Amino acid sequence: MSKYFPNLNYPKFKLTIVALLALNTVIYALSDTLTSAADALVWLVLLVLYELETNGAAPLAYDKLHQLRNVLITVIVLVFVSYLHDKKWLDVVNSLFWFALIALLECEVRWPDKVLKHRQSYWLATVTVFTGLIAMVIAWVWQSAWLNAYDAMLWIIAFGAIEVDIFQLLQRKTL
Repeated sequence: MSKYFPNLNYPKFKLTIVALLALNTVIYALSDTLTSAADALVWLVLLVLYELETNGAAPLAYDKLHQLRNVLITVIVLVFVSYLHDKKWLDVVNSLFWFALIALLECEVRWPDKVLKHRQSYWLATVTVFTGLIAMVIAWVWQSAWLNAYDAMLWIIAFGAIEVDIFQLLQRKTL
């Protein structure tokens, strides 16, 4: 991998998580609906693109990367609409929690001063969203939806390990 992306210092743990997510995508493609497979694939591609970009190894120019992300986000919205149409309520709620987490991260990136000004509220919102995501794992276990439970837990771990410094994020900051 370093041959293609020499600036990418990628710990083995992160590679393992990405490999498990890729395997997860294949499992969904072989054993679940096309919608679930598309959902897994699009989120995986977004995760990898974001990780490459933040490590200075993006394979595309910024404008092309932005266009590709817009297409992927459009697919995510279409998948969400499909979950709504099919009344897959656990998938709908799970998607809403992920949308909320992405919105929080976008706020942190775009308006760091506002986040800093309201850091207690931001922290509480973040903890609430992660709690909701963990509750989704429990809901799927309760429903004996083992693949969904595994997938949800894997994404929480992936997001914590790859996208967010989860320990820093959850550490309450003093005023």
